Amino acid sequence: MALSPARPFYLGSGAEDRARAIDCLAAADYYEAGSEAAGQRAVAQVVLNRVRHAAFPATICGVVFAGAERVTGCQFTFTCDGSLDRRRPSLRDWRQARETAAEMLLGRVEGTVGEATHYHTDWVSPPWDREMDKLAVVDTHLFFRWRGSIGASAAFNRRYLGGEPRIARLANLSIAHAGTDPDGDASPALAENSDAPNALAASAPGLFLVTLPAHAPTTFLDIAEQRCAGLEECRFIGWTDPSRRAQSLPLSGNSVDAMSFSFVRRPGTPDKALWNCGEFAIKPPQQCMMRGS
Repeated sequence: MALSPARPFYLGSGAEDRARAIDCLAAADYYEAGSEAAGQRAVAQVVLNRVRHAAFPATICGVVFAGAERVTGCQFTFTCDGSLDRRRPSLRDWRQARETAAEMLLGRVEGTVGEATHYHTDWVSPPWDREMDKLAVVDTHLFFRWRGSIGASAAFNRRYLGGEPRIARLANLSIAHAGTDPDGDASPALAENSDAPNALAASAPGLFLVTLPAHAPTTFLDIAEQRCAGLEECRFIGWTDPSRRAQSLPLSGNSVDAMSFSFVRRPGTPDKALWNCGEFAIKPPQQCMMRGS
């Protein structure tokens, strides 16, 4: 069957919604697909397809945790089978899952699964898949969509309006869901492992050290402005190579050389955004970072 690729999904919401959505999507990616990137993107694409379809909740967290309050009947098994308590991702795995989630919410499309809204592993055979069209196989997962008009491309037309709920079950993994800092990348549980990403954000408002999606440099300024919204003074620094992202100030020479983007806001002066023009073809030249100074 020919696949109809989903339209890119751009999360145009505030910092709190964005932080909650990333962590809900990251949880689905990790617990449903492990640490394999293609599998994570496929799971994320199903979640985003559901958000756009009127048969499902209208938020990322609403889709992922639908039915989680029940012992059985949850839409994603990890939300009601105790996996969140039994199994914790390593800092590295959680960081990767969050980066995958952030990329998908910045418009990356996983074309291998098209507009699939359902999937299951290849070692089970639930009765509902007989009533659906099989679209794809990714690793050990089989992907499906409804037949007829309910599964046609025209059905995926709902607009995302925001209002991501706080999920108490994610509080040990996510600062945003613990009800503290919506912009932090670290989590209460994972921060104990020392070099938690963006750990400085919780203690230094207005400073963000983040990983950015290398394929979408035109979105960097939008991301920075969302993070800095409402702040009179703000410094946002991004890297596309997570292994060279700084964890704190002052920046090491290795981190300075690898910077991909910076955004600075100071009272009384215009906001200033700069790109690494050795990494990206950005014009005009005054938007390029100066090197060797």
